[in-house]
Amino acid sequence: MVDYDVAVIGAGISGLGALKCFRDKNLSTICLEKSDDIGGLWNYSETGYGVMRFTHINVSKQNYAFSDFPFPDTTPDFPHHSHILRYMRDYVDHFNLSRHISFNTVVVNIKQTAEGMWKITVEKGKYQNREGMQVITVRNVAIASGHHSNPYIPKIPGEELYTGSLFHSMKYKCHTSSGIPAGKRVLVVGMGNSAVDIVDNLVTQGQCTVDVSARSPTWVFSPYVLGHPVDHYATRALYLLPLKVVEMIVQTLMCMLLGLPKQWGVYPMANILRSQPTVSHNLYHHIQRGSVAIRPDITGMGPGKKVIFNDGTSAWYDAVILATGYTFSLPFLSKNDREHILPGINELNLYKNVFSPRYGHTLGFIGFVQPASGGLVTMSEMQSRWMAELVCGNVHLPTTTEMLNTINLERSEERSWYYNSKRLTLQKIPILYNDQIGAMIGCKPDYKKHPALLWNLLFSVSAFQWRLNGPNAWKGAREACKKLKPVPFYHYSMLLILSILLLLVLSILRCFYEFMF
Repeated sequence: MVDYDVAVIGAGISGLGALKCFRDKNLSTICLEKSDDIGGLWNYSETGYGVMRFTHINVSKQNYAFSDFPFPDTTPDFPHHSHILRYMRDYVDHFNLSRHISFNTVVVNIKQTAEGMWKITVEKGKYQNREGMQVITVRNVAIASGHHSNPYIPKIPGEELYTGSLFHSMKYKCHTSSGIPAGKRVLVVGMGNSAVDIVDNLVTQGQCTVDVSARSPTWVFSPYVLGHPVDHYATRALYLLPLKVVEMIVQTLMCMLLGLPKQWGVYPMANILRSQPTVSHNLYHHIQRGSVAIRPDITGMGPGKKVIFNDGTSAWYDAVILATGYTFSLPFLSKNDREHILPGINELNLYKNVFSPRYGHTLGFIGFVQPASGGLVTMSEMQSRWMAELVCGNVHLPTTTEMLNTINLERSEERSWYYNSKRLTLQKIPILYNDQIGAMIGCKPDYKKHPALLWNLLFSVSAFQWRLNGPNAWKGAREACKKLKPVPFYHYSMLLILSILLLLVLSILRCFYEFMF
């Protein structure tokens, strides 16, 4: 007996999008959530996994929206975590999703039967009041439990001799609850977005002096460029150019706006599009004021509060915060399946980061991708729409051999382009990735059907463009796309290009006229 067509693991933002996509196809679906509420990492808690008290997302709301459910106009460009959780609750209410979610349900084991069904063993009940094991049988499983699950804590030589406070950034919620007294000297290890948010909070709220140790320093983007969110520049037209040309344009623009990174003591290990950039409006500001300094990688700790760096220097810190990121694991899968799907740290053996060639469309991984620019939501939602179409039999996956060849080819291309880092193994360019999958299911924007939107589709960004046509198109998509105008930079750039072309044509005509007459 089959209980459901699909089981979705996790009721975070990717899981909710997946649930809605499967329900759009009238597939019987259950979403299994281990906590007692929706939201995943966006549901703020004073303890444990999730956002910090002061977290604002570093992606604009237009790029972090579901494709048929815009954020309210009153929401700021870069929403606070409370805005995002409110948005998720509105989404659940609007599409009547809560009745399909089973809360306080921990997934213990997922195993495929000889008949091709999936047996999911779950433990029901909250915390100590567990009700015992239950087994659910489903035809398909969509795992949307996220890839920021296990804190990565590097082993530092001599850390047992260090007498200051040493902890992972997952435990940092704000300065007032961190246990770090005001005015202390703190070292933050890492230079990602969470790291620089912590740095800013320590400096502005805690009046601390902060150093940043970066093994792989990265480029810093301003959240706004010429008055518009920086991710509004990552358009379809821009990526029609060769990636090296795009890289040259972006790197030149950022250096013009913020200066060369080396003048702030930052020495990126790769060019600007070959690593994950950090978005911060005030890191360089704090460096300029002397509140923050950049240090190299750590080689040792102790005795006392001493920290040693790889350039031979050392300093004393009252606290060291490891903002070293996360790894992901799939504890509910068998050891054999885990080794097949996760051949390395943060490395996936999945076709388009979604499907294992071993199990095809019956086992999907939703949201296991890292956007190079823009937000995860459009990508995880597109993955879910693709899986829903596959489950319904409307489209089909390539052969196992073709999928394996594609996995190996894309992995080789990514390794040749991106800097070698565990952060970059899942990296994809959202607009190109979504267009690839959209073309498979028929929802890639069709210029011929929407000629009036051609300029917007080429030079602006929004989640709604993938609902203009294809399965489960949204009648409000056209107006939503028209509402978000291209940034003026593209208007002026095209005007400049046309002016240069006109002058070139006039010069050729003049030369021709003089030659003839």
